Amino acid sequence: MRVHRIGLAHWRPGARLRSWGVAPLHRSGEQLLVPCGAHEALWLGFWQDEEDGPGATVELHDRARASAARIVLPPDFQLTALRGADGAAQPIAPPAARYELTLSTGGAQCQLTLQLQPPREWAQAAGRAAPAALGGPPPPPPRYG
Repeated sequence: MRVHRIGLAHWRPGARLRSWGVAPLHRSGEQLLVPCGAHEALWLGFWQDEEDGPGATVELHDRARASAARIVLPPDFQLTALRGADGAAQPIAPPAARYELTLSTGGAQCQLTLQLQPPREWAQAAGRAAPAALGGPPPPPPRYG
């Protein structure tokens, strides 16, 4: 799993999102703390080591806003939005701060809390510098060659 950053103004529901940078994580007990600025959104990327593995299910819940998302690996690899009861897509971004993350594969299950924090608070908790605030425009796509 990798948590990616994107400028909130460039987030689009239902789109494949490009990464503006990987968000660092800090584990505190059963919580994963991640810095997320006021003008940022996050998306979660999941890849398996073995393509012919048993597959996996990823669920993300925001109980405070009654929204959730679910993807199945493969073919999905990118979790970019949650859906509320009204079906509207919501970014993984402030003001929501606490998400429940469940990873399931081969009969095993892992449950964690994904806690978004303002970068300054995250830096205090993690004991290291938070990433610089995102500025536009987005970075160019990777070059293959």
